[in-house]
Amino acid sequence: MDILRLLATVFVICGHTVALARDFYCPGTVTFQILEYVTWLFTLSNLLFIMISGSLLLPVRGERPQTFFRKRFTKILLPLVIYYLLYIFAKQGLTPFYPANWPALLRRILLGPPVEAPHFWLVYTIFWLYVLTPFLRYLLQNIPDPVMHGVMAVLLLLAAADTYAPLFSVSLPVSGIVDSFVIVFVFGYYLTERGGRTAECLTLIGGACSALVTGGIIFTRGGYDDYIYNNAPTAVLAAGALVVLTKRLAGAKRTESLVTRLIGKYSFSILMIHWGVLHVVVKKLLRVDVTSGGIVGGCLLMIVLTLVLSAAGAVLVDNTLVAAVRRGLSRAARAATRLFRSCGRKS
Repeated sequence: MDILRLLATVFVICGHTVALARDFYCPGTVTFQILEYVTWLFTLSNLLFIMISGSLLLPVRGERPQTFFRKRFTKILLPLVIYYLLYIFAKQGLTPFYPANWPALLRRILLGPPVEAPHFWLVYTIFWLYVLTPFLRYLLQNIPDPVMHGVMAVLLLLAAADTYAPLFSVSLPVSGIVDSFVIVFVFGYYLTERGGRTAECLTLIGGACSALVTGGIIFTRGGYDDYIYNNAPTAVLAAGALVVLTKRLAGAKRTESLVTRLIGKYSFSILMIHWGVLHVVVKKLLRVDVTSGGIVGGCLLMIVLTLVLSAAGAVLVDNTLVAAVRRGLSRAARAATRLFRSCGRKS
C-alpha cells in the first residue's frame, strides 16, 4: 500500500506539472497530443487514491460505525479543514478569520473546494466515501464471492454504458449512481481482496487495451474529455491495472525504503499541499517553470522540487499544527467526558 501511495503521490504532481507544459502548445499539434496522453496517464492518480482508500477501509470487519467515525474522521476531516484554512490564509491573510467572518468561512468549507485549491475536489470525494464506508462494508462483506464478481461486472458495464451513451444521443437513467466514484472505491477493494487471479488478468488486459484506446482517441479526434478522464471506464481499468501490477510486483517485498515509508505516511497531506507548493513556491518564489532546461528538463525539475518541498511541508504541518489541534481536541473531549460523568453521578 505504501508503494501504491508513493505511485499515486508522484503521479498527481507529475500530472499537474505536465499539464502546465501541455498548455504551451496548440491543441492538435503532435507535441500537445503527446503531452495530453502523458497527462491522462498521470491523472490516474486520482483514481489510485480512491482505490487505495477502498482497499484499506472496506475489508475491515467488526468495527462499529461510531468507532469508525470517531477514529477515522480525525485523520481525514481535521487535516482537510486545516489545509483548507492554510490556503485561504495564504491568499487572503487574516481577514477571513475575524470572528465576524466565521459564518462565511464555515459556509465556504461546507460548500466544497476553495478557489485557491481546486484539487480539493478529490479530498472532498474521499471524505464522502468515508461517510459511506460503514454501510458499504455491511453490504459487500455479506456478498459471496461468485455474486461479488457479477456485481462488479455489472457496475463496470453500467458505467461504460452511461459514459458512451451520449455518443449516440442517449441519456441513461443510471447516471446518478455510476457517475459517482463509489464504483472506483469498491473496485479498489475488489482487486485487492476479492477479485482473484482471473479478475486480475482481465483487469490487466482491460488496462492495456484502455491505454491503447485512449492514445488512439487523443491522437485522432477532439472533444474527448468526458470519455477518458475522471471515472471513465478506460481510466478505471487503467488505474486498476496499476493496482494489480503493484500488487504482483511488490507483494513479495519484505522491506521498503525510507522514501517509500515517508511518502506513504504523508501521502494524503502531500496531496493537499502540493498545489500551493507547485504554483506558489516553485513557480513564483523559485521562478522555476516547465521551460527551465527544456520541456523534459523543466518538468523533471519542477516535479522533484514540488515533491521534496511538499513532503517537507506535509511533515512540518502534520507534526506541528495538525498535531497540536488534535491534542487540543483530545483534551477537550476527555474534559467533556469527565464533566458528563460527574454530572451523571450527581444526578
